[in-house]
Amino acid sequence: MRANPWSLGVAAVVAAFALATLAFWIPADIESGVVETFRRRTTIGDALAPTVVTVCMLAVAGLFAATELLRPRRESAPPDRQSLIFVVRVAAAIALGLALMVYTGPLTVDAINAAGGEIGSYRQLRDTFPYKYLGYLIGGTVMVGGIVAVVEQRLTRSAAAAAVLATFILMAMYDLPFDDILLPPNGDQ
Repeated sequence: MRANPWSLGVAAVVAAFALATLAFWIPADIESGVVETFRRRTTIGDALAPTVVTVCMLAVAGLFAATELLRPRRESAPPDRQSLIFVVRVAAAIALGLALMVYTGPLTVDAINAAGGEIGSYRQLRDTFPYKYLGYLIGGTVMVGGIVAVVEQRLTRSAAAAAVLATFILMAMYDLPFDDILLPPNGDQ
């Protein structure tokens, strides 16, 4: 039983990135901690969500490495043109989804203001309905739906519905239980 070095390499890179994020990036970029206590009131700190995601990445990298080490060696074909096209398509779906997530809200507010709406800046509206949900809903749906479409090699109605549902579930998990958390990327605006 000899593990595939490429798989172990991916696990090592993800684990190294997660460890560097936990040790350097989160402490340097986020002022508050995971949990904050001020005047006997305990609230979730800004570092909770990225810390949980990073710990999950580290755990998945460890599980991936462990399963690779325990699985019998199998011959694998070298990467080919079809594999490269698949990776590029998945990366394009993620990039498009992230771009829409970042720019949909601000561009919508700018368009309303240009049409004479005078509703203010996106920074003022980033925690109000519906503006706080626009980017996350559209970008998240495109990202999930795009990845499903790449994997299935076509976009179906059920895949689009699943992408919308998954995005709504993620929005509810982030937004409903916590008063102090802004949906991504609104905290950066």
